[in-house]
Amino acid sequence: MVIGRQTAGERRALRAALAGLALLVLLGAVGWYSERSGGLLALRDWFDRPLLLFTVALPLLLAVLYCVTWRAWIRVVLGIGVLLTAAATVPLWVFLDDPQVTGTQGAPDRPDRRIVRQEEPGMLSTAQWVFVDQGTGLTTRRWQVAYAGFRYGDSIDAVWDGPDRIRLTSGGRTTVIDLAADGRPSGSLTLA
Repeated sequence: MVIGRQTAGERRALRAALAGLALLVLLGAVGWYSERSGGLLALRDWFDRPLLLFTVALPLLLAVLYCVTWRAWIRVVLGIGVLLTAAATVPLWVFLDDPQVTGTQGAPDRPDRRIVRQEEPGMLSTAQWVFVDQGTGLTTRRWQVAYAGFRYGDSIDAVWDGPDRIRLTSGGRTTVIDLAADGRPSGSLTLA
């Protein structure tokens, strides 16, 4: 590796590629942080996409590897490695789908609050989430209320029991969860 022998164009390309990689890491961190219960829904939807960010990072990584190394055979080997990694991400796009929204239900007398149900199909079963979205537009926060893992066979039914209360039913068991003014649930149900 001989950085001193780089041309001005290679140095600019290296700086741009490193800046792009840093930006992708920052956006991924913002999305990961917003994925927690109570995070902003807009940031979660836009930036909590690790597979997409990784796929976009691959050409930038190829540019970094091309600009840093100086021997042609190393550039070729590293380039082939990055391209094979890019090709390996294609099946991941097919098999790793994001959970799909299967239903929403608005709260009585609260237009800014709704129950959102998401499901992600698996081989033998389905993972399920129940969320409460609080707010409108870019300030909407998503709070997790219930989760049922792939191995758990029952589904979770969620209905409003008033504008500030949700009734969850699963396997004959009923749980009532109260919501604070900001939408924060008093508890959650996890079946894993």
